Amino acid sequence: MTQINPEVEKVPVFALHGGTVINLFMRITTGEKEVSKIRADVFFRLKKGEFITYADGKDKKVQFSLPKIVRELPGDAISTKEELHENFEQIYRDVRLIFGELY
Repeated sequence: MTQINPEVEKVPVFALHGGTVINLFMRITTGEKEVSKIRADVFFRLKKGEFITYADGKDKKVQFSLPKIVRELPGDAISTKEELHENFEQIYRDVRLIFGELY
């Protein structure tokens, strides 16, 4: 995990407390909070398997290891015309069984 050094900016916040339809007395609380500002280029430079996590005011770049995927064409499951015909008949029987139970 890599620690990202984000810029911190102060954002004004306010909250309204109280106040109803009849009583218009309302307290307004103002203040500032520090918010981490991550530049967009950090996100655009992410590679496959990389994510930015944000927790407890800290940013971290997490990278998951990519699994090695072996890509190959599938082998011939059915090699002869007899096996192909037998497979077709089996599927046809299964479909008839399913629809025979429904109707």
